[in-house]
Amino acid sequence: MLRSVIASWTLFFGLLMISAGSGLQNVLLGTRAPELGFSNIATGFVMSGYYAGIFAGSIIVPHILAQVGHVRVFGAMAAIASAAVLMHVAFADPILWAVMRLFSGFSFAGMYIVCESWLNEKATNETRGQLLSLYMIINMAGMGGGQLMIGLGATGGIGLFLLASVMVSIAVVPILITVSVAPNFEAPERLSFRRILQVSPLSVFGMAFIGLVVSMLFGMGPVYGRNLGLDNTEIGYFMTSIMVGTLLLQYPVGRLSDKFDRRAVILGASASAAVCIAIASFFDANQFILLLIFTMVFGGLTFSLYSLFIAHANDFLPPSQMVAVSSGLLMVNGAGAVVGSPFAATIIEIFGSRSFMPAIALILVVISGFVLLRMRMRDAVPTEAQGPFVAFPETLTSVAAGLNPEAEWTETAEEEDAADPFKDNPYIN
Repeated sequence: MLRSVIASWTLFFGLLMISAGSGLQNVLLGTRAPELGFSNIATGFVMSGYYAGIFAGSIIVPHILAQVGHVRVFGAMAAIASAAVLMHVAFADPILWAVMRLFSGFSFAGMYIVCESWLNEKATNETRGQLLSLYMIINMAGMGGGQLMIGLGATGGIGLFLLASVMVSIAVVPILITVSVAPNFEAPERLSFRRILQVSPLSVFGMAFIGLVVSMLFGMGPVYGRNLGLDNTEIGYFMTSIMVGTLLLQYPVGRLSDKFDRRAVILGASASAAVCIAIASFFDANQFILLLIFTMVFGGLTFSLYSLFIAHANDFLPPSQMVAVSSGLLMVNGAGAVVGSPFAATIIEIFGSRSFMPAIALILVVISGFVLLRMRMRDAVPTEAQGPFVAFPETLTSVAAGLNPEAEWTETAEEEDAADPFKDNPYIN
């Protein structure tokens, strides 16, 4: 494992820098847009541009990568992302900002895909799960660190925009000078939406709605914090508490799901997260510590759902089908994320800022209700037949689905499954 990490240090350094740059840019735009007089609706569409770019990049970049290679794609995407940050400084126009967020999302998707495909190439059966865990930790640490940097700059200043641009630019340097041979790349297979829905309606529904919640949080969370009266430093802590909760709770919740019906754990996590975010809605800058505590627990439970839904779908699958189904679920999640920020902005515009957290709680209640419905409609997979929980970072693209240590996607398996990916599967009904 240590040898694999040392051999991949350029990738992990690049991942840390782009994650920090993304985290800083996200919270920076969320606080800067209201200062410039952008309406809530305009801010929501600006922030959703990032997720639209991620969604488009996840589809298009793998084809570009297969043609021109890893190093060139990473360099080009870093240049686009760095330039897009600076355009926000030059022009205070919501339409242009939305377009730049689209470019940012597209380029960040490209850089994540390069990192993930390179790790896929370097991973062995013994190190795959450990590399995925390290990937998640570095990604979360980078995002959290970037969000905390919002407290370093003055309100209305351009210094933090420059810092975000510099971090993304630096990310490419070690990769450009690395002596490692870039791996061959083949885009992961995907299945039709109908087929994925056949495997697990709950996972499809859940991934779409978790994408909605995550986009609401990261798109309009800084705006909500500003409306609560938080300063830049407090907004940084507020947003980072979600990352801290994820790192603390995701593995314990996941391990619990390995011992019981995974749907029962999903139900408990979603209902508990709804309660936590509802309680957090009563706090503001005057009860800042309590706000952080409940937001942290909420974040840990909510982001655990992301991995739980993937694990639940995998419980119905043989290893040869996991990569294709996980890739499709991640695309469903991305589609839900595109809608999240405008939806949250509309809620805030109509009902006021205090409606933000109750709206998220209501979505989690809807998820809980659907879990109960599915528990009545389909028998549980026996606990001994469930695969082990694997934690995935929220920024995961379809390429990283191959890092799942339980997955096995070979050319032979693809050929065998081509006619009917779910033949001889005793759990599909």
